[in-house]
Amino acid sequence: MKARILDRADALKIVDLLRQQGYEVIAPFRGRGRDTFFETVTDQNRDQVQLHLPNPYYPPKRYVFPHIERLLTVKRDNGDIRIQPSYEEPKRAIFGIRSCDVAGIYHLDRFYLGRDFKDIYYENHRKNLFLVNFVCSDPANDIGDECFCVCADTGPAARDHFDLQLMDLGDEFMAVAGTRAGEALFTNPIFKKATEAHVAKRHAILDQVRKAFKTTTSWFSATVRYVSQGEILDKTWEEIGNRCLECGGCTYVCPACTCFTVSDRQVGPNEIERVRMWDSCGLGGFTRMAGGFNPRRAVHDRRNRRFFRKLAHYFIQRELSMACVGCGRCAAVCHGDIGMPSVVEMIRRATAEVEKRESVSH
Repeated sequence: MKARILDRADALKIVDLLRQQGYEVIAPFRGRGRDTFFETVTDQNRDQVQLHLPNPYYPPKRYVFPHIERLLTVKRDNGDIRIQPSYEEPKRAIFGIRSCDVAGIYHLDRFYLGRDFKDIYYENHRKNLFLVNFVCSDPANDIGDECFCVCADTGPAARDHFDLQLMDLGDEFMAVAGTRAGEALFTNPIFKKATEAHVAKRHAILDQVRKAFKTTTSWFSATVRYVSQGEILDKTWEEIGNRCLECGGCTYVCPACTCFTVSDRQVGPNEIERVRMWDSCGLGGFTRMAGGFNPRRAVHDRRNRRFFRKLAHYFIQRELSMACVGCGRCAAVCHGDIGMPSVVEMIRRATAEVEKRESVSH
C-alpha cells in the first residue's frame, strides 16, 4: 500500500475531490450532546464535517443495505400484468467511516456477494461505493466505553477493504491507499510523499491507542470456540434470554447483521410494490412459519441463535469473517445489558464455574 502525507487544513479537500468526480459524499456530523450521524455533504454543511467524534450509533451499512428498499413493482393495465424491477446504482463515497464499519461492510460483501448467488440489489449499491476509512487515534473523542475492536481484530486501523485511509498524526494526516481508485487521488498536489519518520509515528500512535480501550477481553476468541462446539449450558442461554426485552435494537445498530423480511403492499388501485426491510432475529415473529408454528418461540432460543450466528466457526468459515466487528453499539443500546461484551463475560463465568467443579470432582 502506498502512503502519502497531507496538511490538516487539506483533509476536507478530499471531500471536494470526490464530489468533483460525481460522488455523493456521506460524512459524519455532530448533533447535540453525544448525538452524531452520517449525512450527505452539501455546499451548505461542508465545513461542518467532523472527523474526531464518537462513532454514530446508526451504522453506515444502510448505504449498501437500506433499511427499507423497493425491489419491484407489479402493475395491472387493461388485464395485462407488468413486473418492473427497481434498481438503483448510486455513486457514493463514505468519508470518515470507522474501521469497525469497514469490517461490517466487508462482512456484508461476503454474505451477499461471496457465494454462489449474488444479491443484485446489494451489488448495485456496492459497486460504486468509495470508502475513506478514518483511524480512531484520539481516545477522548473517537473511542467509546463500549468499543472493543481490538478484540475483534478490526481496529483501530483497518488493514484492508477500504479505498483510502486517513490517520491523524498531529500536524499532518497520513493517507494510505487501499485500492487503485484510492491511489489515483494521490496525483493531486495536496498529497506529499511520506517518510520513514511518518510511518514510525503512525506505529507509535497506534500502540498507545490500543492501550486506551476500556472494554477488552481475552475470552472473545475462547467464546468462539465454546459457541462452535456447543459447550454453553442451557441455563446460561436462559439467563441471557431473561434479560432480553425483544426490542431488536442490537440488530438494528449492528454493522454486520443481515436479517431482512420481504413484504408486498398496495400503493395504488392497480399497483403493488415489493419491499425489503431490516428484520431482527430477536423479534418473536422472526421464525414464525406460515401455519403459525414458531420453532424459536422462547426468547433464549433466539438469543442462542443470534450469538451462534455471529460467532460459530461454521459461519466464520463460510463467510470468511466473523459477524461481530467490535463496534460496541449493541452494548450501548441494550437495556438488558446483553451486548456482545457482557455475553462474552457471562459465558466466561459460566465456563469457569463448570471447569472448577470438574477439577474438584477429579
